[in-house]
Amino acid sequence: MEEKLRKFYRDMEPKELRAAVEEKLRSVPPTMEYVRNLILDVKLLLRVLSDEDFDLTEDARRDFTAALLYFVEKKDAWPDYLPLIGYWDDYKLLRSVKEKHKGEIDRYFSQVKHFIANYF
Repeated sequence: MEEKLRKFYRDMEPKELRAAVEEKLRSVPPTMEYVRNLILDVKLLLRVLSDEDFDLTEDARRDFTAALLYFVEKKDAWPDYLPLIGYWDDYKLLRSVKEKHKGEIDRYFSQVKHFIANYF
């Protein structure tokens, strides 16, 4: 997982990353449980990363950015009739990043007074 994060990380403006993630999300149908969870994880990492009032550690910022860029990049060559299988590796990577930085995510939610989960 760490190798994937290093490979996909690059400096990117938060607005540009948000636009790329939102464009990708429009093409992902939330029909399988892990795909729904993937979408929620993507939106969570994007929210924490793009909150200008939260001082995210540099390590977490790099991993969040790399994981979101991994999600955005076209890297799977799945046939048209099997598109959802291609999201399994994205799901595993984002889950790994979420677990690795659980402390940062918990700290974020402890500081956000009025969080509304508006995912769909």
